[in-house]
Amino acid sequence: MRERGTVFGEVADEYDRIRPGYPPVLAEELLAAAGPGPVLEVGAGTGKATRLFARTGVDLTCVEPDERMAGVLRRNVPGATVITSTFEDWQPPSAYGLIVSAQAWHWVDRDRRADLAFDALAPGGLFAPFWNVFLVADPGLHAALAEVDARHGLTDQTSHRRSATAQLPLGPFEQEWSELNLTDGRFTELRSLRYESALSYSSKLYRDYLLSTSLYRLLDPITAEIVLDDTIAVVDAHGGTIDFVIHTDVALARRPAA
Repeated sequence: MRERGTVFGEVADEYDRIRPGYPPVLAEELLAAAGPGPVLEVGAGTGKATRLFARTGVDLTCVEPDERMAGVLRRNVPGATVITSTFEDWQPPSAYGLIVSAQAWHWVDRDRRADLAFDALAPGGLFAPFWNVFLVADPGLHAALAEVDARHGLTDQTSHRRSATAQLPLGPFEQEWSELNLTDGRFTELRSLRYESALSYSSKLYRDYLLSTSLYRLLDPITAEIVLDDTIAVVDAHGGTIDFVIHTDVALARRPAA
């Protein structure tokens, strides 16, 4: 069976070309909050976030389970140490002052991931998974896309399932701290950050984007083509462009200093 968390490697170069990055200020603020010490990125992919942390004076290690993604990552961020492994199977050689994971923490074993993060952090270290949340800017386009999703049984699974008119509360990791096992008292200073940005795709680029997501890659090819054709027809009927408001949400938790 194809692993959902590593299916992106089938289109590593396309993933790198089409997927959005993250606000530069995010890295600046996380590095400042964490203080000195090496940085670990879990599930670094092709380096969409890694580029922001790869700067002079930062000792950066990246763990990426897919060799195809890791190959692009090494090309994009040659100064980082890249380990081809799952986080679960890797033994950290030292403790880290900052652990980040961009759009990848949900692929880590949910029964072990909090333990793994805690054990890899130095005392006083900061754990900061983050992710992009896509909100469709045009309410009419959102409603039309929602109808396509519902017709194909994809409701709540696609990147256009949320409307920018909805007020998404800023909560820790989509209001699911307990799922991360961060509420058992080991971690302190639990809080969230949000950064807002905008992104537009032409209908052609949006089709490419959807083909880089695990949902569409795991659909059988015939079904995927049908859904994509219906989705892009809706985008074309609304001017040929889809505009997103992007919320980049960060969950913060610190390992106590003592």
